[in-house]
Amino acid sequence: MDRTCAFLAGLGLGAGLMYAFDPQTGRRRRALARDQAVHLAHEAEDAACVVAKDMRNRARGLAAGDLSVLVGGKNAARDPLRARWSPSARALMGLLGTGMFLYGLTRSAPTACLLGCGGLALVAEGVSNASPEDLARMPQKVADAATHVAGNLGFGEQPRAERQPVPAGV
Repeated sequence: MDRTCAFLAGLGLGAGLMYAFDPQTGRRRRALARDQAVHLAHEAEDAACVVAKDMRNRARGLAAGDLSVLVGGKNAARDPLRARWSPSARALMGLLGTGMFLYGLTRSAPTACLLGCGGLALVAEGVSNASPEDLARMPQKVADAATHVAGNLGFGEQPRAERQPVPAGV
């Protein structure tokens, strides 16, 4: 089993290196990967600035005596399942969910499953900020996106004007 895993890992590593260091298009692929990494770093920096500003504003509100800022504001306190969480609340949910998941990895079977699922649910809520109605519409959105991508790649049904006639002998 170990030899099989090592072989598959080596195969994957070799394929990845061939893909990245291809003499014809490897330079372009590396540049695209570098650009995507830079873009993600900028997105993370922007998100951290938004969370820091939100936490600073909430601390000022708390200092002024408004306790509703602890739960995400008056709207979030009234209906917590409507996806109106603030950036700082979403960041805290993500951190708490990650902690629960990692702690669940150290526990035994039933406790690990509960902690892991709860932690992943908190992380998903923190990342997506989606309401239950949004989650119910998610399968249709995924199917529409898959159809769109398949059409762009040429796997979907072709328009009638572009279809080629089938030869008579086939």
